[in-house]
Amino acid sequence: MVVLDCFGDRDTLAVAREAVAVAKPGTMHLDVAATLRQAGNLAPAAHCAGLVVGSGFERGGTFLSKLAAGRKLMGNPPRVIATVKDPRSLFPLLDRLGIPHPEVRLTPPANPAGWLAKRAGGAGGTHVVEAGLVRRGRDRYFQRFETGRACSVLFLCDGTRASIVGFNEQWTRRVGSGRPFVYAGAIGRLALPDAVEHDIRARLDGLVSATGLVGLAGLDFLWRDEEWLALEVNPRPTATLDLYDADHPRGLFHAHLRACAGELPAGEVPGSMVRAQLIVPAEDRWSVPEGFIFPPWCRDLPREGQQFDAGEPVCTVLAEGADHTAVVALLERRRTELQRMMSEVPARG
Repeated sequence: MVVLDCFGDRDTLAVAREAVAVAKPGTMHLDVAATLRQAGNLAPAAHCAGLVVGSGFERGGTFLSKLAAGRKLMGNPPRVIATVKDPRSLFPLLDRLGIPHPEVRLTPPANPAGWLAKRAGGAGGTHVVEAGLVRRGRDRYFQRFETGRACSVLFLCDGTRASIVGFNEQWTRRVGSGRPFVYAGAIGRLALPDAVEHDIRARLDGLVSATGLVGLAGLDFLWRDEEWLALEVNPRPTATLDLYDADHPRGLFHAHLRACAGELPAGEVPGSMVRAQLIVPAEDRWSVPEGFIFPPWCRDLPREGQQFDAGEPVCTVLAEGADHTAVVALLERRRTELQRMMSEVPARG
């Protein structure tokens, strides 16, 4: 397996035959030229068994088309991604399917109070800012702010039907003065009111059939009382797959590949454990010292010497247990412990 991503963390290096970080310097965005070049070097099209992509390919353009040329794409093609990530096509489609969503407009509101600006094709909440901070842009749209709990549903799809993997509550954090909804983690096995869960299940089949979505995908939504509002569709494996992977005998990556080939599970896979993940940022400028040992409940581990500014994500803390209350408490204890360990190491550089 060859992996190209923005991080090249220790976890990836441990399982991949080759793993290369291809981020633009100083950012968490893929460098298009570097990605295409390294893909050609490490996984030439003529010798590539298949291509699976995560986030970073959803802002339009020809990036994915170029990367997929000559390779078997095990996921959604550019035309499907464009359908669900372009607000000009997605929200009219949701209206036709009877899927509720916040008010959306393509031009800035006269009064930006109570509105958010989003970049089409963005991911991880880093593209969401308060509307008053931006001007009209070709790739921007505006969504009315609504109250509610930020949630998501992870599902497998075969182009016509959806199979639910799990419902999740998502956590966000404010980064800087203008990005109030950056993804910070999630907890799985969310219990929704029967009416809300039933309605989401019923609507997902229509969404998949209308768009042709395949493989693992996610739908972000707000939940309040007996209502729900769709926010975004993510046409690829999402971070929440880690909350359910252990429940699947061959893993969710295998289930993704089978769904792309048109095969969904015979039924939903039960699980007894609640799992959660929390992204832990650096509290101050920090670099990973030589020999620093992260606790075994940490993932996405950075390399020795890697430097972080205050607020930048360092790694992910995991927890699991029998119920949500116990898992959240364990997650908080582990976050506190990790931050204590980091604070005892002086910053370098």
